[in-house]
Amino acid sequence: MNNLENPEIISDDILKAIELIQSKCPEAVYGGSIALNAVGLLNRKVGDIDIFFTDKHLYSLRGEGFLSLPSTEILSDTVTDTNGKLVQRTGLKVNGIKVCAFKVDPEQLQHSLIKIFRPTIGKIFEIKIQNVNYAIMAKIAYQYKKEKHDIDLAEINNIFNDAF
Repeated sequence: MNNLENPEIISDDILKAIELIQSKCPEAVYGGSIALNAVGLLNRKVGDIDIFFTDKHLYSLRGEGFLSLPSTEILSDTVTDTNGKLVQRTGLKVNGIKVCAFKVDPEQLQHSLIKIFRPTIGKIFEIKIQNVNYAIMAKIAYQYKKEKHDIDLAEINNIFNDAF
């Protein structure tokens, strides 16, 4: 069992939000704590969803894509990535779950496929997870903003120390 198959790590509610995102945006790449948990670098509950797109996937002329998801609120702003470049961030709630979508350059969409089986939903989910190097760099860059980033970095460091 990988971490994402554990309901203590990723709830059925988050998986249902992922299912809705996948139905509209199968090209979404999942990062943050989802990616880090998927490869075993974190072992903590996922509280939100971070997804990454190129410009053409964030918007669609056919009314499909990320911004066509039903939501009660949509917030958009810019953040600075780890290289100092401005990145558009769009946030909304999907099935009550906070989702942040980041419009990035194609090289930041390097990904692996991972399968998540959840008997309570009766489904196997296959999602793209971002290269975790980007997730770790983001944790380092934003560790001053939230304590959870420091805690995550300490856990990642402990895992690396145990492995080597």
